[in-house]
Amino acid sequence: MKDEMVGMVSEKLHQKGMRMTGPRKEALEFFILEHHLLTPQELFEDISKRGVKVGLTTVYRMMNSLMEMNLARNYSIEGELRYIFCPPYHHHHLICLKCLKVEDVFDCPVKNFKIEGFKVQSHQLDFFGICEDCQKSKG
Repeated sequence: MKDEMVGMVSEKLHQKGMRMTGPRKEALEFFILEHHLLTPQELFEDISKRGVKVGLTTVYRMMNSLMEMNLARNYSIEGELRYIFCPPYHHHHLICLKCLKVEDVFDCPVKNFKIEGFKVQSHQLDFFGICEDCQKSKG
């Protein structure tokens, strides 16, 4: 599944004009597998620590392209834009405001929501709170 997703997203980025070098593909794979909200700077630092040689400008460009393709979302948390990869399937997010962990929810709790006189075309629904691990931790 992971390899299929990386391959599909790599191909879409390539079609948008981003040359998919080995390091860029590694950076993309890291972002796809990350389950925490990250700033582009944090993503750059994390992949650099792993020895992946890709520029900060490339990370920003990749994030922008993924946003344009609806394969990433950003959230303003305490004044910083943070990003998460979004698989191309209908889903929602549980976002921990303490550790910034994100969990995908694929079982839509509002799929049959109806409003009289209004035809719903699509929706976005995300939940912000404190995850179970952070609730258990002290401090």
